[in-house]
Formats: sequence, C-alpha cells, structure tokens
Amino acid sequence: MRTFLKRRYKRFKAHYARYVYNKNAPYLKQYDRVYHVHIRKSAGTSINSAFWNIAGLNLKSVKRKALLIKGSYVFVRNNENLINDGCYFYANSHIPYWNLNIPTNTFVFCMLRDPYKRLVSLYRYLKWVKDLDPKEATSIEPYYNTIYKQTVWLGNSFNDFLDNVPMKHIQNQLYMFSETGNVEEALHNISKLDAIYHQEKFEEAITDLSLLIGKELQVKKERVFGKNETIVISYEEELKAREKLAKAYQFYNNVQLKVAKK
Repeated sequence: MRTFLKRRYKRFKAHYARYVYNKNAPYLKQYDRVYHVHIRKSAGTSINSAFWNIAGLNLKSVKRKALLIKGSYVFVRNNENLINDGCYFYANSHIPYWNLNIPTNTFVFCMLRDPYKRLVSLYRYLKWVKDLDPKEATSIEPYYNTIYKQTVWLGNSFNDFLDNVPMKHIQNQLYMFSETGNVEEALHNISKLDAIYHQEKFEEAITDLSLLIGKELQVKKERVFGKNETIVISYEEELKAREKLAKAYQFYNNVQLKVAKK
C-alpha cells in the first residue's frame, strides 16, 4: 500500500510540475530551460545552490529530492525521465550527457576543472565523508549513505585510492561525454553544449549565467569539507595519478583550446 501511494504521489507531483512549468514558462528569453551537466568536484554544487536560492531553497532543503516545486519554479535533479521530459526551469545531474535526450531549446552547460585537482578533491571529499559522525552525517551531507559506500576506495593512502577507484571516476570529465572514454567522441559531444565553463574562472561563469536568466545568482558555499586537513601526496603518487589521467588531460586540454578559439 505504501509503495502504491508513493507511486501515485510521484505521478501527481510530475503532473503538477508540468502545470507549473507550462503556466510560468518561458523563464528565459532565448531558452525554455537550463540543464547543468554536473561533473563531480568541479564546483557544481555551488552553482546548483545559486539556482535553487532563486526560489529560497538550499542544499539542506533540497536533500535528495528529484523534483522540487517552489512558487513558480520547477527544479529537477538526477532523474533521467524528468530531465528528458523538460518541464523545469533548472535541472542538474551526474548522469552522463551521452545517456540523456535533453529537449531542444535547452541551455546546456558544464563546469570543467583541472583533472588532477579534481581527483585530489574527490579523495579529500571521501576522507571527509568517512570521518563524519553517522548520527549527524545525513544532515550535513544528504548523499551520505550513497557516498559512504565509495569510501572503500580510500584504503590507507592516496596510492591505494588510485588502485581502487574505477577509471570512470578517475577520468570522470571524459566519461561524462563518452561511454567508452574515447577522447574524440567526448570532444564531439561536449561541442554540442551551449557553454563550457572552468572552475578557475568561476566568478565569470556565475556572471554569464546571471545574464542568461536575467537574475543575479547568489553563491553560498553550503558544503565545505577538509578545509584544514592535511593531505600528504608523494611525488611518485602524483606522477602515478597524472599517468592515469593522461586521456582526461588530452580531453581537457583540447576543450580549452577549442573554447579559447571561440
């Protein structure tokens, strides 16, 4: 009975989201909606929070909800069907771009980051998650129960982490745009995006996105982890990491060159 009621509620909520979307769209002058290809550990959560904040939402209130309706705004997260359906103002997910069928007239963007810095950030993040008090963890990190399973990759050192973490997570930016990790395919797919931003120029990205939606995005750092924790990585470990990131850097550097030419 409970499962049945949950399904009915989800269907009702999806219908209501469509109603709210149709009543208030278009939210933008040139596009019907915004979609963020959210690459892990590339400042994506800060961008998401800035969009949610338009409707008075934040990371704690959003939690793990796939569909949120607040006032005239509809937000979607990590749900393939809802993303492809297109009844939202803003959506984001870690779902690979090649696995989605995003509606036309959607402003699609991503935020890239130096591959090695991104990988170290993932390592630091998982160490932070592992050390959280389980009694309070979900109130601090809504995805704690899912992410904690990945802490098995940590081992006892960064070297262990490099041996344990799957390649699609090591080269996450590449695999977000190619199922097989093919650089040329990934470059072709990312070229379809309307904007490619870089974490090193985060403020410029926020300014550009604010102009796009006609509203000033307010960035609030809601997730701060491992700020004062010392991470010891040897020269040999860094070299090993960069070797594993060779194709990721090939993809990243080529994207930078193509963007620079625009």
